[in-house]
Amino acid sequence: MNPLVQPRFMPVARDIRVLGMRKGDLLAVVPLDRYRGEAIYVISVEGVPMPIRCAADDCGQIQLRSLAPRGGAATMTHAEFGEVLLGQVLAVCRVLDPSLLPEPTR
Repeated sequence: MNPLVQPRFMPVARDIRVLGMRKGDLLAVVPLDRYRGEAIYVISVEGVPMPIRCAADDCGQIQLRSLAPRGGAATMTHAEFGEVLLGQVLAVCRVLDPSLLPEPTR
């Protein structure tokens, strides 16, 4: 089976209005080890999974743009991006009843 069709679910750490998501909703993320083209990816920022919009620029680097208002932007090489990349967002999943989810571990 193709590993690209085996997403895993990651909780959203804070509200992401542009995606219509609230803290606690879930992202279906396809694990990857490299940039595959313009899309929304999840990267690790100080150990916290963070969805971010990414696109390649004319210099062969990756432009990262926050989905949060006033969240900022950054530029990375493909190697740097690969070190923090967790996967590409396949779908967003709104949690309707959080009582059905396990308690988060700390």
